[in-house]
Amino acid sequence: MVCLDNFLTSTPANVAHLDDREDFQFIRSDLTESAHVPGRVDAILHLASPASPVDYLKLPIHTLKAGAVGTWHALELAKEKKAQFLLASISEVYGDPQVHPQQESYWGHVNPIGPRSVYDEAKPYAEAMTTAYRTSEGVDTAVVRIFNTYGPRMRPDDGRAIPTFIHQALAGAPLRDVPEMSAWSPTWPTGRSIWRTCWLPPNIEVSQK
Repeated sequence: MVCLDNFLTSTPANVAHLDDREDFQFIRSDLTESAHVPGRVDAILHLASPASPVDYLKLPIHTLKAGAVGTWHALELAKEKKAQFLLASISEVYGDPQVHPQQESYWGHVNPIGPRSVYDEAKPYAEAMTTAYRTSEGVDTAVVRIFNTYGPRMRPDDGRAIPTFIHQALAGAPLRDVPEMSAWSPTWPTGRSIWRTCWLPPNIEVSQK
């Protein structure tokens, strides 16, 4: 396995436990600038993008470039290496949805100039480019739309609901609502937030299929 990352929103500590593995190689690289992996490549998992509202609101241009230029570079690499390609998309392709739960047949309700538009529009563009490479270039592609996933090594200041609640609990602080949750999640008539979350391992298992 070869991992490419520029640590824009993470740290080397996230992969430090893999340093001694002979089947793991790390290349520090920015996918928006280039994508080069020497030798044979069987499959590419394109996971690159700021994902937390804290990050993509602070890094709007890079978020757009990750979805556009980064996806293009990754797809060109897949085409060159004749590799399978998996795009990690996200529930934000539906924007501020008016249908719950969302089916794949639902096309969404997105504000293209709103504060979240850099993320909400980058992912549909990445999906469109992935589809175009499949239909016009013959690349073996797939898209998985991931909803509110949490797992090990998330930053305490990530800004998303689960790490924020865990950080508050460990600090002995009151569990308060998270701006991301209260601002964007739909509610029942009682006012309770509806927030679907997924633990990382099942997401990995589904993505491998």
